[in-house]
Amino acid sequence: MNKRVLLVDDEPDLNLTLKLTLEENGFRVDSFTDPLSALENFKANLYDLIILDIQMPDINGFELYRQIKKIDDKAKVCFLTASEMYYEEFRKELFPALDNNCYIQKPIENKMLIRRLNRILSAK
Repeated sequence: MNKRVLLVDDEPDLNLTLKLTLEENGFRVDSFTDPLSALENFKANLYDLIILDIQMPDINGFELYRQIKKIDDKAKVCFLTASEMYYEEFRKELFPALDNNCYIQKPIENKMLIRRLNRILSAK
């Protein structure tokens, strides 16, 4: 069965590239470039994995994570960012219990991305 993924990244080209890469590797993907639209359309228990860019306008990935967790506290979330320093600063301060495996640094090679996501999805 295909795993269902929600992808939220405000960079249209990267969003499309990631969506196509995931779909070519058997994932069913709903993607959004607008984090507020993603939140508006979010439904609990629909996704196997949620991939959030951290630095986005209007609502950053960490705040989107908080809002999603209010709707579906079992949602498995991964963060995507070009800035490891930004991620670490916020993760340690705001979300110390976050799994370090759920951090993906941009840019990432497609095969590596798929391997990482499959590993994350197979973890309990």
